[in-house]
Amino acid sequence: MTAFTRRDLLSAAAGAAAAASLPFNQPVHAATPPAGKQTAGWYRYKIGSIEVTVATDGVNRFKMAEDHVTNIKKDVVNAALAEVFMEKDMMTTPYNPIAINTGSKLAIIDTGTGESNYKKSNGTAGQFVTNLAAAGIDRNAVDVVIISHYHGDHMNGLLMDDNSLTYPNAEIAVPAKEHQFWMDDGEMSRAPKGRMEGNFKNVRRVFTPEV
Repeated sequence: MTAFTRRDLLSAAAGAAAAASLPFNQPVHAATPPAGKQTAGWYRYKIGSIEVTVATDGVNRFKMAEDHVTNIKKDVVNAALAEVFMEKDMMTTPYNPIAINTGSKLAIIDTGTGESNYKKSNGTAGQFVTNLAAAGIDRNAVDVVIISHYHGDHMNGLLMDDNSLTYPNAEIAVPAKEHQFWMDDGEMSRAPKGRMEGNFKNVRRVFTPEV
């Protein structure tokens, strides 16, 4: 246990008095103006000779629907959110696609929410291409884009805001069964209203049957 002498206490009191006399209560005039934007978000590591770059696409926050988690009641979901100090009734979803450089090929796995969402969200999401560029990766140099599944946060980034190809020189690799399902007109006609119906429409917007 630390023991303090009378001299220690008097020294501390003198220091506090000196600090109180400093002009910390005066208005602050920063010499450098605020940057006004977030620092680029990316992280790079290696697995053997393969270089992996994780570049954030940002984060999506939205009001959670009653049936957002279909097999668990909403109050149970909220209790789980509270345990990790997250806001109840809100979904907060980060997106972190990756680039893989093998030395001979440059691949992207999933594409984030796209440039259109960057503008729509005021830069909160849709950051992937910007962060790739900050990490020194040119989207025109990508050889292959691998799409894991057909949700918007994984495939919408295939298109720029003007509907041009984000990766114009890349082969697009998709799961055959996934593509077959979402491109099936019969499946689309049976889709329930809401999220499923909307996802079918979005898939058709991004892809064509010729892909």
